[in-house]
Amino acid sequence: MTFSGSSRIDRFVRAHLAVTLAVTCVTAWFSYAYFHPDEYFQVIELVRSKLGEVDPKLLPWEHARQIRPWLQPFVYWLVARGLGLAGVHDIFQVAFVFRLLTGLANVGALALFLRTTLPWMKTEEEARTHTRVVTMLGFLPYLFVRTSSESGAMAVLTVGFALLLEGATPSEDGRVWSVPAFARTGRAFIVGLLFGIAFEMRFQTAFIAIGLVAWAWIVGRASLRGLGAIVLGGVSALAIGALVDRWGYGAWTFPAWSYFRANLLEGAASTFGTDPPFAYFWMLPANVFLPVVLALLVLAVAAWLRCPRHPVTWATLPFFVVHNLIAHKEERFLFPIAVLSTMFVVMALGPSFGPGRFGHRVTARLAVWGWAKRRGWPGKLLAGASFAGMTLLAFVPLGWHHDVRFAHFVHETFGDELHATALPEIPLYLPPFHPRVYDVDKADPEEVSRRIDAGTARSWLIADRPILQTGTPLDDHATLVYSELPVYRDPVLTAKVMRLVDAYNASARPPLRKLRFRSLYRIGP
Repeated sequence: MTFSGSSRIDRFVRAHLAVTLAVTCVTAWFSYAYFHPDEYFQVIELVRSKLGEVDPKLLPWEHARQIRPWLQPFVYWLVARGLGLAGVHDIFQVAFVFRLLTGLANVGALALFLRTTLPWMKTEEEARTHTRVVTMLGFLPYLFVRTSSESGAMAVLTVGFALLLEGATPSEDGRVWSVPAFARTGRAFIVGLLFGIAFEMRFQTAFIAIGLVAWAWIVGRASLRGLGAIVLGGVSALAIGALVDRWGYGAWTFPAWSYFRANLLEGAASTFGTDPPFAYFWMLPANVFLPVVLALLVLAVAAWLRCPRHPVTWATLPFFVVHNLIAHKEERFLFPIAVLSTMFVVMALGPSFGPGRFGHRVTARLAVWGWAKRRGWPGKLLAGASFAGMTLLAFVPLGWHHDVRFAHFVHETFGDELHATALPEIPLYLPPFHPRVYDVDKADPEEVSRRIDAGTARSWLIADRPILQTGTPLDDHATLVYSELPVYRDPVLTAKVMRLVDAYNASARPPLRKLRFRSLYRIGP
């Protein structure tokens, strides 16, 4: 694969891609905890239902309302069937293969993106800077290996973007682009097919596809034949999606409309929380990549102002604005444009990129200052933060709203069958990566104590603390076996940490979340 035409740059790019590939594979292995519950319950749980491991009646409410597309679960189901024929049935091993394949697809998409965008760089230094950003942006490997619809759509969309713009050249003022793909009906059809597949994975990506088609018509001067081929490809993908949804739900349905009706017309999405317009400007940086994401947000605005006719602007700006105007917001909703967003750095700072018509003075000053400082302390600070975050996420299974580490321990300890009692604070819905037999009932500490005295207590107790403080005889009959608290093996350190945790929980108010550590105790006289 040739990237820029220069053998020196090509070697530079391949070396960086090799690092990205290696980090993505490592992250796929260690990152068994999901970022958001939908990554498991709306994708992997559907696969397990088709494999006969989950009763369809126990699937989330979205399945009953038929609002989730089945295309991505169908692809994973095919993989799982193949693994089953090879004797691999362990759900954690199967999920690892899902993560690895999704990560490899995203790395391949990133390589195609680089091949398409590097020729737009006018100098070798711009090419090197762009390559470093695209391959070394710390959060990308973590996003690449998610089994969510957002990460699946990101891979397909990025490939579609790369194939559409491959060989495209802008005029000197950037107002008109020559796009060879429009002259090749077959290529345009494939691009439309990819956009349609992305839509079948994540409906909101329609705004990206619409922005690019509009750009192709207005800026790229695409012929009606080329635009028609893109539309035909998209319609073909919808037809494929309809067949797969028929397989998934057992009836003809159109999940996109059901999704729109349930979440927007009936307001189901708002029940999960609402935020004011443009809340993403303070929501997105709230993670371990805070300085990196803050810088990227500033550069995104500068890039949109400086390069208003660039295809990346037309693809990302409508998508970003629409999501800011929708009341319910989550960081993951913007994952599909993660790879495209790497272009913001050179668009905002690159000397060869035009000033645009809006905010010329501000963006010009930012470009001069930012380009000069990219090798100074600001650039080193951002590079260090990016590398540190990437290393952390590569080896530590971080996630939110989950108890996957607990589920992993249960899986390794009990296999496919668990019989236990849970304290009242534990919800009884099926947890992620649950065993085939999940027999858990609820009881308060007094009831568990009575069961112990009567000799009818189950051997295992699930709680949300590594230190029981029920004030009942149960405290003397429970032995801690495992906790999500990393230091649970040290009772003294655990006690010190939990005092701090209790103090925090006593004062934590939304949007701060209280800290819970799913724990397992052995019960005995």
